[in-house]
Amino acid sequence: MTPRAIPYLLIALRVAAGLLILALALFVGQPARALCAVLLAVGVLSDIFDGVIARRLGSVTDRLRTFDSRADVVFWLCATAAVLVLHPGLMAVLWPLVLVLGAMELTAHAVSFARFRKEASPHHLLSKLFGLALWALLTKLLLTGTGGVVLSIAFAMGVASQLEALAIMLILPTWRCDIRGVGQALALRRRSHQ
Repeated sequence: MTPRAIPYLLIALRVAAGLLILALALFVGQPARALCAVLLAVGVLSDIFDGVIARRLGSVTDRLRTFDSRADVVFWLCATAAVLVLHPGLMAVLWPLVLVLGAMELTAHAVSFARFRKEASPHHLLSKLFGLALWALLTKLLLTGTGGVVLSIAFAMGVASQLEALAIMLILPTWRCDIRGVGQALALRRRSHQ
């Protein structure tokens, strides 16, 4: 194994952690809540470090970033499904929020496909902040079954992140990943018109 494979292994670890969280919720149930929270942390930390390590190794590619984006979706969907398995009473509260964020995510991808024939993968700053808010929320939900103000904050961050992702896809002159935000997308657009 070469060092350049480490980011891919960390991404695979995140997918495995998500699947294991869901399996524990389904087959062990309530006694697995703490272990699910630990695996959630493992998945989030792998998400943080896969990019850091890839940049240090000079192995950041569009393929890696797209794989990372797909792994994020699998991981967060598995964790959310596990919360709903462990706390089915949350379905009425979470379902509309997940539906709104899912529709927004699909819209950004549809715009990216329509414009560039590639899926969206901006990895913008707000998406990172949303990931941290989602980590806090799902940890709280796994352990306590309640979201409180953390739920409102995470949902607001998710909407803001998805709106920025959509704006980035509409502004970019050509497809790119790793766009810090709308400001960078606007700068790239201005440069392309010079």
